Amino acid sequence: MKSTIEPWHIPAGPEGDTVGWQFREPGLAWRAAPFALVAVAATVSVLVPYGAMESWSQYAASVALLLLCAGAFLLPWQRLPSWTPVLVPLLYTCSVLLLILASGVASGVGLVLLVPLMWTVLFHRPWESGCVVVAVVAVQAVTSVVQATPGAVVVRRVVLWSVLGVLIAVAAHGLRDRISGSLVANAALQAEVRELSLVRERDRIAHDLRQSVLRKIFDVGLHLHSTAAMIGDGPTHRRLMHSVAELDEAIQALRDSVFDLGDSDPAGSAVDGSAPDER
Repeated sequence: MKSTIEPWHIPAGPEGDTVGWQFREPGLAWRAAPFALVAVAATVSVLVPYGAMESWSQYAASVALLLLCAGAFLLPWQRLPSWTPVLVPLLYTCSVLLLILASGVASGVGLVLLVPLMWTVLFHRPWESGCVVVAVVAVQAVTSVVQATPGAVVVRRVVLWSVLGVLIAVAAHGLRDRISGSLVANAALQAEVRELSLVRERDRIAHDLRQSVLRKIFDVGLHLHSTAAMIGDGPTHRRLMHSVAELDEAIQALRDSVFDLGDSDPAGSAVDGSAPDER
């Protein structure tokens, strides 16, 4: 039975077709759609109900960065260096920073910082997740300073977001490693099951040959051998003995076509007249 589960996609090296797989087919829709929905909802939500905005220029810059992130799905990633995919979540983190500054502290969009973090821990390498954690913490520090937050509160935010980001990254990457290990073990188990099924099928075929085909050929050989002995020497005798020899070769070929049955001869030999080996 062939597994229908796809292995967890993890970039395998600095070169090759794995670069930027996060932004390419297959499976692009289910990867990007939920995150895109949250990003668009957060960007639009700050315009309602009253459209109060502290800085329209910062809002426009945030939207521009969001559109650049969307354009990343069109880039020729195969031609870019292996480190470039991390720029996309970092770019969106900057977009969230501008969105927070444009809408103010009361807008409640700060939690959107979890979006780039969740994206990287699910689809990027550990060092890339670390970069995004640092960026998220930096955004918290910058917004706190801009909002003239007391120093103790700034330190508390930085520490809490650092711990939260590291916890999410470590837990998610550990889970990914366990899933990958389980998929590899499952594939190995399925390969072993297929091999055992093949061995059992070969045993069954060999048993059927032993009990039917080879035995019938052996009986025909014995019959020809007895007939040759009855008619004495002559051309007919030689032709019958030649046929018996060809039957022996056919028996051996059938045995070899399945697998080596060992030292025992299940169907005997049509020439020497030995009896079949019963199991």
